[in-house]
Amino acid sequence: MEDFHMYSEIQQEKKQGFSKEAVARHLGLNWRTVDQYWEMTAEEYEAMRKRQFTSGLDKRQDIILQWLRKYDDVSASQIQDWLAEHYAEFYKPRTVRDYVAKMRMQYDIPRQVKGREYGPVPELPPGMQLQVDFGVYNALRSGERRIKLFFVIFILAHSRYKHIVWQTRHFTSIDLVRSLESCFQALGGMTKEVVIDQDSLMVVNENYGDIIYTHEFERCKNRHGFTMWVCRKADPESKGLVESGVKFVKYNFAKNRTFVSLEQWSADSDAWLVRTGNGKVHEETKKIPAEAFESEKLHLKPVISLTSLEPCNEMVSTPVRKNNTIRYKSSRYSVPIGTYSQHQMVSVKEENRLLLIYNPDGILIAQHPLATSPGELVVNRDHARDKSSQVQQLWDEALTVLGNTTQALTYLQRIRKARNRYMRDQLQLLLNVCQKYEPEILRQAVLACLECDSTSATDFRDFTQHLFRQITIDEIELPVVVSAAPVMPHANLELVKVRQHDSETYQNLIRKGGK
Repeated sequence: MEDFHMYSEIQQEKKQGFSKEAVARHLGLNWRTVDQYWEMTAEEYEAMRKRQFTSGLDKRQDIILQWLRKYDDVSASQIQDWLAEHYAEFYKPRTVRDYVAKMRMQYDIPRQVKGREYGPVPELPPGMQLQVDFGVYNALRSGERRIKLFFVIFILAHSRYKHIVWQTRHFTSIDLVRSLESCFQALGGMTKEVVIDQDSLMVVNENYGDIIYTHEFERCKNRHGFTMWVCRKADPESKGLVESGVKFVKYNFAKNRTFVSLEQWSADSDAWLVRTGNGKVHEETKKIPAEAFESEKLHLKPVISLTSLEPCNEMVSTPVRKNNTIRYKSSRYSVPIGTYSQHQMVSVKEENRLLLIYNPDGILIAQHPLATSPGELVVNRDHARDKSSQVQQLWDEALTVLGNTTQALTYLQRIRKARNRYMRDQLQLLLNVCQKYEPEILRQAVLACLECDSTSATDFRDFTQHLFRQITIDEIELPVVVSAAPVMPHANLELVKVRQHDSETYQNLIRKGGK
């Protein structure tokens, strides 16, 4: 209520002769507020209001106004960042947001949000395209909490004929394949193209256009031979037919319907499709989907036997991951080290409960027993060995140059146990050190490493250097013999007489301070 209207009411009741306490009581104000405005003139009140609404951004009003006029879609957060960048001035987001809003209103500069322009989508020929999308609905239950139901809807793009599959749990890749094949079976054929989202059930990676699909969906696609159209991320408009279909199912069929059982709900859904979903005139095409489907059905491709969930005996391509593993049926399998750097894709197939993995040249590079549970990592330990570096050969050479003794074998085994990942580097360092020193120094260095429980080749190098210096100082360096100076004959020198003073001369010097 602290505005000019409040100030006017206080001044009006003051003129009527009311006291401050009565005015505060009549207007529902604190007596301190009344006291503040009691003796204030209108000019003083206006000046106070101006001081109250000043902002630290007023000094940047010109540049902010310039930005707003030049970039009509600039946001307050971007202006806040520009102030920090160009003027090293930091303001709270709300301060900048309120100030920019006031500036836009004061100077009539509405923010222009550039929307996406849409055009009409041409009608597709019959049998050309099937669109797929997922939906979730919280259905009513009698006397209990709601239940979350999951469904996938399939819509033929030409006739708008629909097929729906319901579940009480999240869909998996296998569930999707079963639902897709049940749709093909219900339609009596399949389309040339299937439109899907970049959903994790179907797509692993867009890969710049080289789509990598999940294993189950890849098998289904290869088996039936349909082509895929994968929508870009955050672009639901590219499959608007099925997006509208999801809303149609939610608000025309599922809304206010009581869930009894999944079987009853699915049966009601099928009856709704016959009665309404496929039985009523479509608002866009002005045709009944069920009638339009009778002519489109003649253009569908025939479907082979629906056994894609059985073990697949033909080759299936799958990508190699950076950690030299592949994914097959929701489990992971190792491939030899170096496969990823040489081949981005491999082929797999099942045979006699084994998974056979082939490189692009058709050469078998690995085989594993099939995983017993989803998510399992099946590893062949031989794959983790760096065979190209010939670690075993380096091991044999190191053991030989160290004398092939029990102590040397024990020391190498300690290194392998502690530093197996870097065993190749450790052995190479050992061999380089062994080339520089005598066998006895190497033997003593091995004993020293064992004594101090060393598990590193660098300690072996340091011990050999120390032992070599000791031997060099004690045994190798010859003692330096200093020869005596030659005997020279004494020269005949004349006697030199030294002048002597009496004692009084020295005493006089002492009395004079040594001068």
